[in-house]
Amino acid sequence: MRFLLLMLPCWSRRFGQPSASLRGVTRSVPLLAASLGVLLGACKEQKTSTGEPKSVIGRVNKEKSAARLPVLGERRLEGAGQDLRASPDGQVLTVLLEAQKPPITGVPPPMRLGALWAVPTQGGKPHKLGNGVTNMPGGWLHTADSRWVLFAAGWDPAQQVGELYVQDAKQLDAERQRISAKVNYFVPSDDGTQLAFVEGGVLHAGKLPAGPFPQLAGEVSTAEFSADGRYLYFKRKFSSAGGLYQVDLKEERPQPKRLVDQVTEYTVLRSGKHVVVSARATPADRTFQLHVFDVDTLKTRKIADDAHRYRVSRDGRYLAWRDNVPGPDKGALWLMALPDGKPRQLGANVADFDFSPDGARFVYRDNYVELALGGRDSPMDDKKLVERVGDLYVLEMPDGKPRQLARQCPNFLFAPGGSALAYTARIDRPEVTRRLYLYPVGAAEPFPLKDWLYEYQFVATGDVLYFRSDCLREGRACDLNAISAKAGKDEKAKKVIEGTYGFRFSADGKRALLAFAHLTDQTFDLALRNLETGEQKMLDQYVEWPGLLLADGAVAYLVNEKNRAGVYVAKSP
Repeated sequence: MRFLLLMLPCWSRRFGQPSASLRGVTRSVPLLAASLGVLLGACKEQKTSTGEPKSVIGRVNKEKSAARLPVLGERRLEGAGQDLRASPDGQVLTVLLEAQKPPITGVPPPMRLGALWAVPTQGGKPHKLGNGVTNMPGGWLHTADSRWVLFAAGWDPAQQVGELYVQDAKQLDAERQRISAKVNYFVPSDDGTQLAFVEGGVLHAGKLPAGPFPQLAGEVSTAEFSADGRYLYFKRKFSSAGGLYQVDLKEERPQPKRLVDQVTEYTVLRSGKHVVVSARATPADRTFQLHVFDVDTLKTRKIADDAHRYRVSRDGRYLAWRDNVPGPDKGALWLMALPDGKPRQLGANVADFDFSPDGARFVYRDNYVELALGGRDSPMDDKKLVERVGDLYVLEMPDGKPRQLARQCPNFLFAPGGSALAYTARIDRPEVTRRLYLYPVGAAEPFPLKDWLYEYQFVATGDVLYFRSDCLREGRACDLNAISAKAGKDEKAKKVIEGTYGFRFSADGKRALLAFAHLTDQTFDLALRNLETGEQKMLDQYVEWPGLLLADGAVAYLVNEKNRAGVYVAKSP
């Protein structure tokens, strides 16, 4: 059996892909020792057209003995880093150095505490901002205008509080400003000029960086600004009825106005006209009422008595929700126009649903079920090997008739801007496979692209769909393919490059940051590719993934390899 498994790469090249059952075996068996390489003599001797060894053993030996390529990135900060982030304008990087798991029980496994550093990407001296900062949500963030870095130092995982500071990202050598001593929640406004935070259950809000930050209310858990920054909405703790309140920050003495109690979830629409709220009628209820409030008058309309989950279109024009029947994972789906439209039912056993970014299309998965990954006839003993699928429907907003696109759909994805819909379909017979489809706006029918893919993603402009397929090493080395989001059914995807593990795109969709996985460790080789010209440059080897494509065209990444650990920046070639 071991000989057979090791011979599979040669088998597939000479006789085609192995059967589904044999592929399942190969996915569950780890790479065997190189001592069996004698049995692979015939396979090992084969080489690709470029002279690369085709066998696993040959590639491992070549990787171990290969000379290092020149490093194009410059180390800007020395030390073992985690959670590299960048300001929206790409001018400042923040990272945790020497982060460690807190020595207490009960913390989330990914939690780390470390020293937070800021690194200018255009050159200049890195600055240490604070100690004991967590990588979990609420640890630190960049404001949307890239002006400020907000962080909670000395984070106490047991009490979930830290000391809140603000640092001017445009003048990193300036003194950080302390805002409050024991903060457990903070949020900036959309334009980055205001800040709200909760200390000891008391809500404060004011202008960055120095305030003042007057007290607005007590027993508060979370808060959110309206898009224009005029209103601040906050939710009280359930021990204080869990009510949602609105504060008009333009008033000389802002006074909270209650909307509704027992709130479970709320959404402040970026359109600025309405607030959607899910709340219990009484603390003992297991169902949630759905309300829509007018921002200016606070007049409410109760939309439903049972809304287990809801979504709002990005433009704030439409609302969809599903109830709790027949269970918490699926229910009847309803759709309406805001604020006064008439609800209509679309499905009876819906799991998830979403609007396209432009609000022109709506999709949902009905008849939601759980199936074994290996096929309908496979046992479902291991819950980790269960796949959640449903029948995929799409309709044109606002009044289109639902159209079924696929049965047993595991996932779907809209292109930014809504120019196309991509989705996968599970096919059990004659062989188990996953098939990727593309459905451009205006096309008569969706059309298939590829079987057995690993992931797919549109570029930020929404013009092109990329996906990884024809994978080896359990998805660690795949062909990266591309096709226009407006392609016709007779067009074929083009292979861009072989052997990719991960990819990220620039905002204009013209460049890609590519990762190539090693055979002998968990690090990656990092390359930058011009998608228009095909030119590609290797930036570094044995680095951490993911890296960051910055707004100015540079690339930032982490290296934790001994003797050269740190934060690196490679300028745009």
